[in-house]
Amino acid sequence: MSTDICCVINAHREGVTLFPTIASVKRAVKYAELCGLKCSIHIILDNPDEATREVAERELTDVGVIHSVDYRDLAHSRNHAAEFSDGRYMAFVDGDDLWGRNWLVNSYLLSERTNYPSIFHPEYNIIFGDENSHVFNHVDMDDDDFEFETLYRMNYWTALSFARTETYRTYPYQENTILDGFGYEDWNWNYETIQQGFRHKTVPGTVHFIRKGRPQDSLLAMTNKLNALPRIYNIYRKSVTKSDNLPHQAADLVPSNHVDSDDTELQAVLPFQKAV
Repeated sequence: MSTDICCVINAHREGVTLFPTIASVKRAVKYAELCGLKCSIHIILDNPDEATREVAERELTDVGVIHSVDYRDLAHSRNHAAEFSDGRYMAFVDGDDLWGRNWLVNSYLLSERTNYPSIFHPEYNIIFGDENSHVFNHVDMDDDDFEFETLYRMNYWTALSFARTETYRTYPYQENTILDGFGYEDWNWNYETIQQGFRHKTVPGTVHFIRKGRPQDSLLAMTNKLNALPRIYNIYRKSVTKSDNLPHQAADLVPSNHVDSDDTELQAVLPFQKAV
């Protein structure tokens, strides 16, 4: 892998709303690079409108990689990103949401110190954009508040996760078939990865900003309108697809020397180190 973190923006028809998303990614990348990390930016334009394409090309032509695809499905778009990722880690953001500045650095540090298969999420989500704005706390699987059975009625975590690239490649997202009543690829993926032995962890001191009131032609709006369900119920579930040339056990994805000896200087400059 040529970079430490591959930052992935999934875009569709966000138009000018994509601009602040890209700005937040650039800001997080700049901070990560100041801390000694090497990052790349990839944007997956899935059946975009002209306004969305124009923003992506103006803001990322010289600093990122633009992928134009026609999957019309977030699961396939996320899997496409994993296939072309050039980082040891990947971090996802949707085209109308925002990262906090320290998201990449703190997630990287916690992941490097974690010796069991894990997927990382921000501690806080600030939901904004309509009259129901609020703060939503992500639950850590090691917290007393976590109850596995709750996953059958709600998704604990957003799709804006951070994990090793091999995790996303080995356990790809399952296709959304919204017209057939099945969606929420992130909810299903969260459930399936737990079944495969992963723990979903929160990264202290980090925040994402999640925009509500999205365009009516967005994939999420269509999913909600059709009352689609995640494939987490046994009568609907399909087995997770695994690549033949990658490890099939979650524990195999964690290298024995997961803490880099060269990270001493990076860790020393961050207050997050004291909280771990």
